[in-house]
Amino acid sequence: MNPEKNVVDACKRHWESHKSDCSGFVKAVAAELGVILTGDADSIVGAIEEGGSNWLSVRDGVEAKNKADAGYFVIGGLKGKDHAKACKHGHVVVVVPGNLAHGKYPTAYWGSLRDGKAKKNATMNWSWEKGDRDKVVYAAHTL
Repeated sequence: MNPEKNVVDACKRHWESHKSDCSGFVKAVAAELGVILTGDADSIVGAIEEGGSNWLSVRDGVEAKNKADAGYFVIGGLKGKDHAKACKHGHVVVVVPGNLAHGKYPTAYWGSLRDGKAKKNATMNWSWEKGDRDKVVYAAHTL
């Protein structure tokens, strides 16, 4: 079994059908991997911040990349109220093995409520505005 490949494969399978909904995408990938997540992006960020149900707090994007490389299911997220320009909705991504942009932003897959903002296998600095990307909360779940 190759957990990191399973995460990427799950992302590939669910991206097209959930590219317009970040939380729907993350929940679909999580469900395939046997991880239960509920609610919108803000709820998911709250759940990973609490650290229950086998979630491990991850310090930053570098550690998130390392955990993804090691086969963990890794989520990055930011609640809407924590965005530099407060938003109605938060945002979540699935971190996967890959490169780091600028030495700190890991590779990820994500859906988006905003047209054209969803990406697959891209560094997550493209997922948040400049003022928000360093505030992202990360957590890893054992598979």
